[in-house]
Amino acid sequence: MIIYAAEDEYISLLTLENAIREAKPDAYLECFEDPIQLLTRARQKCCDVAFMDINMPGMRGLELASALIALNKNVNIIFVTGYDEYALDAYKLWASGYVLKPISGQKIAEQLKNLRNPVVESSKIVARTFGNFTLFMNGEAVHFSRSKSKELLAYLVDRQGANVTRREAAAILWEDGDFDRNQQKQLTLIATALEKDLATVGAQRIFVRTPTDYSVNTKEFDCDLYRYLANPKQEPYYGEYMEQYSWGEVVKGNLK
Repeated sequence: MIIYAAEDEYISLLTLENAIREAKPDAYLECFEDPIQLLTRARQKCCDVAFMDINMPGMRGLELASALIALNKNVNIIFVTGYDEYALDAYKLWASGYVLKPISGQKIAEQLKNLRNPVVESSKIVARTFGNFTLFMNGEAVHFSRSKSKELLAYLVDRQGANVTRREAAAILWEDGDFDRNQQKQLTLIATALEKDLATVGAQRIFVRTPTDYSVNTKEFDCDLYRYLANPKQEPYYGEYMEQYSWGEVVKGNLK
């Protein structure tokens, strides 16, 4: 699901952004303080849902909504405001929803569950690395039977598709100890468990395993890290990365 949000006050925009991410953590989200920038972006790439304040300088929310609907008649417009006096005008535009401030993740989630134009999504795999590492399949967090299996996948995502040898993977997972037969056996069990966990949710295509190394197919999933590296201005980063893993500190330092 592609979501755009426009709010001219920075703090309000940040609150709206956090609420949307709480309600739909696997969505592709772009936020704008200038409604004209949102419209410009929509002309390049349409969105499924647009959250917007009604009172914004430069272009009022109702004007922006009309322009977005002209670009895509199936876009879901959800107005966000501290006043309900514009409700009638909003619904005349066939708005999908209307949220009164203060905004919360629960309010946003309710709107996304009841869209006027439901968004049909194909099977989508999303890796979130900012904060704690989480893998989502169609919006649901994937459960891993072994914590080390999840960590192995997290490290492979961190390596952005590069091949990771079995010895390197073991060094990351256990930090010390010799890569002896016992450790090699444990690594095989962890990789097998990872395959099974991913296959259970239909996400096995992201994990690439050979007798000598492991990697991920970066074309098969979306990732906030990859989006940020491609365009830092469009993907927010607040200073947290793979927080549950000590090895993430290196990349975290580089991102800062």
